[in-house]
Amino acid sequence: MPGETYSSYASNLRLVQKRSFKDSISKGGKRASAAIKSVSLFAYIDPFIDWLFGIALILAMLKDLLDIINTALIAVFGIGEILTIIFTFFISVFIFLIMVITGSTGKVKMARSIIKRTLLLIGTAITEMIPAVGMLPLETVLVVVAFVMTLAERKKAEQGNKK
Repeated sequence: MPGETYSSYASNLRLVQKRSFKDSISKGGKRASAAIKSVSLFAYIDPFIDWLFGIALILAMLKDLLDIINTALIAVFGIGEILTIIFTFFISVFIFLIMVITGSTGKVKMARSIIKRTLLLIGTAITEMIPAVGMLPLETVLVVVAFVMTLAERKKAEQGNKK
């Protein structure tokens, strides 16, 4: 009978819709928790000390812009290379000081984090010396990576204190 077939199709359709709705809600919950975990580092931002990363980011962007301008003008002026090297040195020292100031707590943890960040800074400086790669905004990436490392260390330190 056509009426029964239609009603069974309708009930099956409603059942499938309910299941897919429940599945989508559970998948959405899983996606939301993954998003919260990835954003959870932002909970560890300390505005009283992390503003230094903002200054470092601005200086790193200026340095990367200077690298691009210097590459464009290298054939015309030789003095730009000297200024770029001096500016890069001072920016790197400033970023290193920010990494030390905003480091994690604890002597052993702080020593490890300083070593990691120093190696990251040295690696970036060496990579900047490669002619074609030097145009990439590596100093800016360094500041962002150092900031994320700092937040991750704060999160790890807080979780260690809870245990």
